[in-house]
Amino acid sequence: MISKLSTSSFYIQLYQIIEDRSSDQIISWNKSNNNSFIVWDLKKLRSDILSKYSSVLGRNLTEFIAKLRSHGFRSVVKGPGELEFSHDDFARSPLMKKMMVKALSERIEKFDAQIKAMKCRLKAKKATLNVENLFQNLRI
Repeated sequence: MISKLSTSSFYIQLYQIIEDRSSDQIISWNKSNNNSFIVWDLKKLRSDILSKYSSVLGRNLTEFIAKLRSHGFRSVVKGPGELEFSHDDFARSPLMKKMMVKALSERIEKFDAQIKAMKCRLKAKKATLNVENLFQNLRI
């Protein structure tokens, strides 16, 4: 059931990377199982993906795998040098895509609200400083 899956930035970032067709040579959905993805090129995963998204996915392969496990992913038994991970609630589906887009939209709205609040605080602080300057000029 998809509702069990938290929409943390880890899931969102991972979903976007797997969904990105330009990274299919490195990491992609399993063609026969919509609930798993395969890492095709470990070297490129480290250099092209983990180096770019280390704050969310982990700085190295060991951290990445640890994060996957801590987020409920299971290793699928494959041959040597092949990595596949599965999660019952992390799936390639229109519903999942909508959920990820909604989660990103909510994060953007929250960020926008934080920026607006900061702007209001800065405006109030500026007004306070202007009033203080006026009073100081009156005393002189």
